[in-house]
Amino acid sequence: MSGKFYNTITEILTKQEFSISGVSRELKKHGYDYHRLIITGYLRALEDVGYMERKDVPPSRMYTCINKERNIYELIADKLDHISIEKRLHAAVFLLTNLLGRPCFKHELTLLGISNPHPDSNIHKSTNENLDHLRADVTRINIPPNDVAYELIDNAVPSEVIDVLLQILKERLDLGGLKSKHQQTTLVKIS
Repeated sequence: MSGKFYNTITEILTKQEFSISGVSRELKKHGYDYHRLIITGYLRALEDVGYMERKDVPPSRMYTCINKERNIYELIADKLDHISIEKRLHAAVFLLTNLLGRPCFKHELTLLGISNPHPDSNIHKSTNENLDHLRADVTRINIPPNDVAYELIDNAVPSEVIDVLLQILKERLDLGGLKSKHQQTTLVKIS
């Protein structure tokens, strides 16, 4: 089962608690048609590692997601999956270098799902003399001692980055009562 399946389950169970049948119905809406025994096993495994909480409400068992904060790498990686592979590296380097105010390291790109970055016309390997100090300043994750760092050649904002940031904001902020209940389905050209 993939990370997308995990993200779908946690998204479903963060909003409210469900029984196995309820989780199964919600998963079918998202395109996952697994037998309830498989879903039960998956939820129990998530409960064992501390991601889910189970309440016994006879005859059902209700599951809910334990609110565990995702780190910046998990948030960005989830949204980068929707960007084409050709543009993913540029968007990732732009986001990390601008959010963190320093070159981004290969290990950080690996955390975003980019395992073998190849510099292109927008990105180059950093020649910053302070890379050892910058590496030492990172304390939340372990950056390998000789890890390569990457920087942007031009700091122009890729259009994909705006989509990533908007998706993260929509996910993290409660916009209920602020958005229209009737979303526009077609774009109107404004002259």
